Order: sequence, then structure tokens, then C-alpha cells
Amino acid sequence: MKSVGRKTMRVLTFRVTLVVLFFLCCGWASAAVRISQLPPPPPTAKLRVFVVAVTTEFKSAKGPVFWPVSPEEFDRIQKKAIGERLRQQGIYEVVADSDLRAALGTQKPAGWEWLADDCRLVREVGRALHADYALVSERSFAIHLQFDTRLMNLHSGKEFAAEGYVPSTMLRAMNKEKKTLAGAEAIKIQFRQIFQEARGDLMRTAVRKGKIATKGSGRDEKTVPPPLEEKAAAGSQPLEKGLQAAQASKDKAPAATLQKTPPPPAAVEKQRAFEKELERALNPGDQKKAGPRLIVYDFEASEPMKVAGLILTEALREALHHSGNFVLIQRENMLKFLEEYKLQQSGLVDKKQAVRAAKWLAASEAVTGNLAVLGNTSLLQAKRMDIETLGTLAAGSIKCPAGREDELLERMPELAAMLTGGKK
Repeated sequence: MKSVGRKTMRVLTFRVTLVVLFFLCCGWASAAVRISQLPPPPPTAKLRVFVVAVTTEFKSAKGPVFWPVSPEEFDRIQKKAIGERLRQQGIYEVVADSDLRAALGTQKPAGWEWLADDCRLVREVGRALHADYALVSERSFAIHLQFDTRLMNLHSGKEFAAEGYVPSTMLRAMNKEKKTLAGAEAIKIQFRQIFQEARGDLMRTAVRKGKIATKGSGRDEKTVPPPLEEKAAAGSQPLEKGLQAAQASKDKAPAATLQKTPPPPAAVEKQRAFEKELERALNPGDQKKAGPRLIVYDFEASEPMKVAGLILTEALREALHHSGNFVLIQRENMLKFLEEYKLQQSGLVDKKQAVRAAKWLAASEAVTGNLAVLGNTSLLQAKRMDIETLGTLAAGSIKCPAGREDELLERMPELAAMLTGGKK
């Protein structure tokens, strides 16, 4: 009996030791990334974004996936491209690489570490950098080339996501350069999707930050911790669960053996729309463009509402684009011209500037407008004009209670319809 007891004790001791070692390993893996808290940056109404780009390694039936662009290069290129795109919109302040190095030192977390435990590391680093949002761009390959983009509000915990894959049939017809372009265009498409979903949240954050920055009390606001429910959500799962999930993602079965449930009809429609838009982006020469070439200038607004005005401008651009009545001038082209000639982004100042813009951008029409807070009401006014004569072609306005400017976003198709002036 004593022999049996000793044997049982040895087994129990062995099992306990394994459990302890497992937890110690999990704890070490989580604590391996040390994060330094940075001092708050100067107050601003711009939305501060922390960008992470990762590649999730998958194994195919033929072995490891060969990426036309390595994970390291993807991280560098993607972060640079995303950062430039965000800065061009004027809405965002992108966390600089120097700030990230100050927070992490020489540490370079692997992709799976960033994604582990529902992106816990992303959230923790983002808060240490005083970011309002974290944006995660993930590249993976199972059966198709998959791109997933997540935007996380680091204060409220609210998330917005967009996903889409480049079909293998499409990939096989592409060379290396075309594959790289497809990846870049896929991200652009997802950016527009996320903006459509998140714009109300972005607006509320921008209005709040604008008021705080104007009052000069942004420092205190920046240091306010996120709500308790977000803290619980981010750290509620045991560490071993997050690490197990990350490792499972890292070591997925060969693509040929993956058993996936059929996607819901809504997801299928989204994927079809994604592929259609990707085809248009990759083959612009095949698309017949009709209608006036239209430039949409940033709305004028007081300093506290500048970023809110930019969000509304971007929303109007999207609404006018979807109307199909115009060929919109790309914002990056507009900015290049305005910077070169040191002109105002808010609109045409005089006829000489209008003619100059028309010649350089080949635009025939322009939209200008302004956002103003009048007492308890926020009023958005806009007009469409002939860029050569400066004559008004159409005009419209929408309003909402002050402090609820996100409601203007819901009425943007209405404003776009006013500005089309009955165009079909």
C-alpha cells in the first residue's frame, strides 16, 4: 500500500510540476515584452493611431507559403503606406517609430505575440503610447491570400473590422509586382470599409478631443485610463488561453486539410463586392469614367471642430463617389498641388487659383463648404461650383444639435443628393 501511495504521489507531483512549468512559461512569454510608459504628447484634436502590421504564418499542403514580400518587408512597407494614407487625410496623428522604440527599446515582438490574447500586447503598447486607436493589418494565407484590418478604440474597447481575400485564381494570373499592388489596393478598400463603419466613433472622439485641446486641458485627458470594462475585457482570459490560441494560429494545419463552415450570405456578398472593387483598382484602364471631374475641398471649421470637419469632408467624398455622377480627384493629388502652390485647402480663394487648379488637376467642378456651431446647433453648408466661372451649380445644408455631429454623417447621402442638383 505504501508503494502504491508513493507511486500516486510521484504522479501527482509530476503533473503539478508540468502545470507549474506551463504557467511559468506562459507568464514568461507575456512578460518577455517590457513596455515603458511615455509622457503624454501635446494636446491635439487629431486622432492618435498606433499601427501594427503582421504576417500570420500558415502552412499549405505543399509546405510553407512563399511570400512575394517577406514578413519583415511587409511590416515595413505596410506601416509606411498606412501611415502616409492616414496623415494625408489630416484626421490622424500616427505614432512615430521613435515613440515605439522608446516604449519597447530593442525588443521586436513577433506577429503572433501582437495577436495573442485578442491583441493584448497591441492594446497595452497603444495605451503606453497614448494612442486613441490601434490599427492592426494582418496578412495570411490558407487557401487564398487573406487581408484583415482591425481598428480598436483603446478607451472604450469598441472594434471595427474589415476582411477580404484575393482568390487564388486571381493570384495565379499575377506577377510579383501585380501581387504587391493587389495587396496595397486590398488594404485601401478595407480602409474605406472601416471608415464607413467607424466614422461615428471617430467623430465623437474628435469632437471630445477638440474641446479639450482648445481648453488646454488635454494632458489630464490623455492620462485618463480606459474604462474598467475594457480593462477586464483585455485581460480577463487566462494567459495560457491566449498563448494557446496564438500558437494554434501559428501552426495551422495544411490548407488542404482545413475544414471550414460555409460563410454566411452577407459575408459572401461582401467578398464579391471586395473582389469587384479590387478588379477595378487593378485594371483602371478597363473602366469607362464619365461625368465632370470634381474636387472636394476640406470644409472650413473653427479650431475645435477642424478634425470633425475633415471627417465630414471624407464622408461627403465617399457619398459623391458612390453617386456615380462624378469622377473625383484623388485627395493625394489635390494635396500635392495645394502644397506646391501654397494654396488653402478649404477652397478656391480667387479666380486665378481656380484656373490654376483646373489646368493642373483637369477639374471642371469643385465642392466647398463650412461647419459652424451656432448656439445649440451645428450647421454644415456646402455648394458645388463651376471651377472656371466660380458660378454656383448646386447647394445644400444639414444641421444637428451641437455635440451630436455624428448625426450629420447619417445624413451625408441627403447632402450629396442636394449637391448633385438632380443629376442622374
